[in-house]
Amino acid sequence: MSSCDRRRFLALCGALAVLPGCFRPMLAEGSGASELRGRIALPQTNDRLSYFLHDTLESRLGTPNNPDYRLEVATALTESGLLVEQDNTITRIRVQAVADFRLYYKDAAEPVLRDRIVTESGYDATASLYASRTTEQDIERRLAKDLGERIARRIQAQASQIEAAAQS
Repeated sequence: MSSCDRRRFLALCGALAVLPGCFRPMLAEGSGASELRGRIALPQTNDRLSYFLHDTLESRLGTPNNPDYRLEVATALTESGLLVEQDNTITRIRVQAVADFRLYYKDAAEPVLRDRIVTESGYDATASLYASRTTEQDIERRLAKDLGERIARRIQAQASQIEAAAQS
């Protein structure tokens, strides 16, 4: 090992030794994200997409027992054909899910956090109507879970700012 390589190696080891003190896990006990757990009233379910979204949000943000915050989520699901055969049959379908969400502190008129999350997936349409419908339902479930995960992470990442905005 040359002296230049050895210096780089030692510098890297020194940097790695410092890192554990620089970072704190987002969901660590006593963190802002853990303090929000169970304090957010989740949106009602009214269809398959909102059911899976609610389920994911509840597993990530906790079951609300005495909520200080209210989460509102408006979702939209769109499909479009990506691959059209010569006989005009669509064989590849893209599904896009959009969630506009707002987090309110108690009965405040203005949200403490708002954002839009977009996710998409696709599937191959088959000659079998049953197989295509089953695949479509699976895609819808996966998109809803992805939206829920991303909304929860966004809220958890902004927990300190959310608490500060709610107190002002």
